[in-house]
Amino acid sequence: MITNNAFAGRPVIDSLLKNVKYFSIQKPSFGRDTLLINTLWELGYYAIYFREKNDKLLLDSLQRLTNRTQWQAGKGLFLINKSFYDSYVRNDFSIGLKDALKAKEILSKTNNFHALAYANLRISSIMLWNLGNEKKDKFSIAGIQAAKEMIVLGERIHDFDIQCQGYIYAANHYNFNNDSKNATQNLEKANEIISKHKVGYLTENLFYGTYGVLFSYTNQFEKALEYWEKCLKIATPQNDFYTLSSMNRLKADYYYQYAKKKDLDAALKLAQESFKYATQFGVLKFIATAQRELYIINRLKGNNAIALLYLEQFWKNNDSLSREKIQKVYADYELATKESQIQKLENLRLIKEAEGKAQELEYLKTLQVKNDSLILQKNEKVASDYQLILRESEVKKLENEKLQTEANRQKMIRNLLFISLLLGASLLGYFFKNNQKLKAKNREIEEALLKGQTIERKRVATELHDNLSAKISGVKWRLEAIQPDFRIEKQRQIYESSVNALSEIYTDVRLISHNLLPIELETKGLTVAVENLVTELNSLEKTKFSTKIIENIGRFDNRIEYELFSIILELSNNILKHSGATDALISLQKTDNQLQLLVKDNGKGFDTNKNHSGIGIKNLYSRIEALQGFLKIENTAGLQVKIQIPVIS
Repeated sequence: MITNNAFAGRPVIDSLLKNVKYFSIQKPSFGRDTLLINTLWELGYYAIYFREKNDKLLLDSLQRLTNRTQWQAGKGLFLINKSFYDSYVRNDFSIGLKDALKAKEILSKTNNFHALAYANLRISSIMLWNLGNEKKDKFSIAGIQAAKEMIVLGERIHDFDIQCQGYIYAANHYNFNNDSKNATQNLEKANEIISKHKVGYLTENLFYGTYGVLFSYTNQFEKALEYWEKCLKIATPQNDFYTLSSMNRLKADYYYQYAKKKDLDAALKLAQESFKYATQFGVLKFIATAQRELYIINRLKGNNAIALLYLEQFWKNNDSLSREKIQKVYADYELATKESQIQKLENLRLIKEAEGKAQELEYLKTLQVKNDSLILQKNEKVASDYQLILRESEVKKLENEKLQTEANRQKMIRNLLFISLLLGASLLGYFFKNNQKLKAKNREIEEALLKGQTIERKRVATELHDNLSAKISGVKWRLEAIQPDFRIEKQRQIYESSVNALSEIYTDVRLISHNLLPIELETKGLTVAVENLVTELNSLEKTKFSTKIIENIGRFDNRIEYELFSIILELSNNILKHSGATDALISLQKTDNQLQLLVKDNGKGFDTNKNHSGIGIKNLYSRIEALQGFLKIENTAGLQVKIQIPVIS
């Protein structure tokens, strides 16, 4: 059960929570479930971003719902949030990247371009978090490519948030590569969209923060501070710990590194705020970054003991085993303390100097002893520093060896990844080529089958009309010519009913032979064929058929027109034989690339909840499935059959 108490009172979260609750109480259906999955996904995405305490609960709920509905796009949405959770909360970017790539693979096979764009967003974000030190890093190139795909998808579905975030993520990668020109171009395009359209919180937040970083890279610090303040202004009401920590840290950097007049007090206060929000955010990467900032500023202020504490915490969170640097900071702190004590003795000497020459001599001796002691201590410190330098050199050598080993490992991983991608691309190309050949062969088979069916139907129609119909008519005329004199009324009734039955059979055969493949279906299309069929049906004077066909509906693929005409004929025959209806309607409508057929009557219908296993119903479903369409049967004051299929005019 999801309750308001489970969240931290953020406006964007509150709004999404209301939508989830609304859809949750609606009557279960596939349509309801897909809407609920979309809303639950967005709520879970924000919950992970804001590090809400029940982000895992929402992720599990989304997984259960997608498993129940078996909706492919829903599976992709779940993997997007799982990627976000694995990267952000579990600090495992390798699993996060695997989830994001799987989501992209699934969503590429659907028409859910919105979700596909967010899969690319996760990929670009993971690449950004794991960039190497060299320019044009492969991760950066992959991140820019994913961002560009976001832009294309956003333009395709007219989603301004996705377009903007694509431009912003591309700019972030260009910032890393010191490519301020491309970074500026992308951010200007994002700014153009934001100035004309309303965008979501995350888009606006990301835009201000990234633009501020670009301004700082190009030494436009006043502009950088302005944009960081804008970012803080919108992040504060949302309790966005990630943004609050990042912006305060960037401002602290400015005050102790780049400001014309360095302000270490202001920098320290901002760094403490950054550490507070990083702790609330709970991600070790951000906590360690804030601790390193506090170490640097406290060291510059001379707070060596505090600086040492933060440095120890920083190395702990970064899993560092190097203690030599911590010992050096501590040695500097001890030396500063001893020099402070010597300065106090010097001040005391000045005071005692006024007491007389006798005391001065004694004091000078004492001072000489102290100075000798200080010189000795400094000599000892020089020796200690020399030993420390030697140890640091050894540690540095070990670290370089470790870094070289890690670099070699990363290079091997990148080479393996490249080879895997190349192999995967080759396999995809092979399968795509084979798939195209199969599709072409299937089209040839379908065309040949349709052509064969058409020829056979013409032959059968001709046989029915020219042979069977003529024979039935001849039998009927012979019976009528007999004109017998019946003495028993029952014999006369049997005779008349036989003549009438032959008339009905003759009419049915004519109708079947005409409708097996009406010439107007081939020459003039589905609309004219349906109207002529209705005229034939109304001539039977059983049920009054009417049509509602949109003007200029055009022609469609021969197979589609034939299958739809056969479906209409089957449904019309059922109405005549079984419904007992007085009125019936045949409607054809077209919207975008969807053709909608509606056949309904005012008859007695049948129970749609029962299992109807007749050949007619099975043929109906089979035909619709072959056209990749959708069929729905309803009882609403009669029987109503709705059919929707994709078409290209």
